[in-house]
Amino acid sequence: MPTIPEDQRAAIIEAMLADDGPPSHRALAEQFGVSKGTIYNVARDAGLSHLWEDRTARTEAANASNAARVAEHRQALELESLEAAREILARRFDSHSVVVKTMIGAEVEEVDNGPEDWRNIGQAVSNLTTSATQLARLESDLAGAGQASGILDDIEAGLREARLRREAASRAGEE
Repeated sequence: MPTIPEDQRAAIIEAMLADDGPPSHRALAEQFGVSKGTIYNVARDAGLSHLWEDRTARTEAANASNAARVAEHRQALELESLEAAREILARRFDSHSVVVKTMIGAEVEEVDNGPEDWRNIGQAVSNLTTSATQLARLESDLAGAGQASGILDDIEAGLREARLRREAASRAGEE
């Protein structure tokens, strides 16, 4: 194992003991033209490995903070997906405006939702609930699983009700 000259070792140790805290292992390795392993070894041999413990703790705290922020964001997305699905379901029987071209221009007509609209609404709600379910599965803390499950049950009941109404409307149209 090649050794580094004592004057270089002393310079590395001096840099480790800088007043503003030690630079990273990578920065020291680049500064002195040695490997990170050499920096680790010099620190260990000089009894200075503890200098990076605070930085490790700060990194762990930052990682925990980032994980909490990501979990909050994931939960917000999940709730937004479910709320969007509820809103879509609440308006599934509303009419909507369409532009109809005529010989003299265009007219706007109000039309009721029909089978194609209901199919599109069903697909949108299905996509939203699938996204919400996948986000809930990613969540490692199962504390909110009951609430998410209840919301999904409500949406499923709404879809079932919409299908029954659609079928009833279809039967009424056939008679």
